[in-house]
Amino acid sequence: MQTTASSSKIAGRKFALAPLRSSSTDSEPASSSGLVVIPEDYRLGGSLLGVAFLLGPALHLWPQFFLHALIGGFLTFQTTRVRFRFSDSDLDVVFTDGPEGSSAESVSTASSGENMLQGGGENKWSLKSVTNWEMWWPGFPILVYFKENQTKSDGQPHFFPIIMDGKKLYEQMLAKMGPSKNTKPAPEDWNLDTALDATPVGRRIKEELDGDIKAKLKEVKDFADIAKLFQS
Repeated sequence: MQTTASSSKIAGRKFALAPLRSSSTDSEPASSSGLVVIPEDYRLGGSLLGVAFLLGPALHLWPQFFLHALIGGFLTFQTTRVRFRFSDSDLDVVFTDGPEGSSAESVSTASSGENMLQGGGENKWSLKSVTNWEMWWPGFPILVYFKENQTKSDGQPHFFPIIMDGKKLYEQMLAKMGPSKNTKPAPEDWNLDTALDATPVGRRIKEELDGDIKAKLKEVKDFADIAKLFQS
């Protein structure tokens, strides 16, 4: 999302996450036909805040502490109000009135302003306009990407951190956005092996792993299973 408001630079890319509420006349809310609102997920913001307090009070690495705390706090705040919605024909991004998301089904797309940093226009895209999408990584979602030709005919990319339920988002993208350039595993097949295979970056990481760890990748189905990689 992008607008006249907050944006963060992470690894050289811009993430526009906090557009100001538009002062213009609200556009019509998304059609309620088949509308699915993706619920919030605080794990990404919370994890960064946890790392921040480890780096600061525990290790006294204060510059790193402030960086992680700033990004983690920002993502946690955004998680309380940003919602992704899928109708039968469109994806849009809205701001709710509060953490409960009670207005997420009816709030106007205009609540999230315009895409000033990534092409202009509303935060609403036709699902038919999406030409490619990726999630880093299925099962261990951190970042989602899609490219659409509605904003620009030659394609406009969008990147969003996973501050929503990654599995529900993945299921909707899989069902409604159609195929992408890389084969996507079914949600029930998620594990670290399929997660790494889902993107070129993941495949390169997998190539660098030793044989013992590679053999255990399929046993790791969520973050709680990570320790299995290092068990003899």
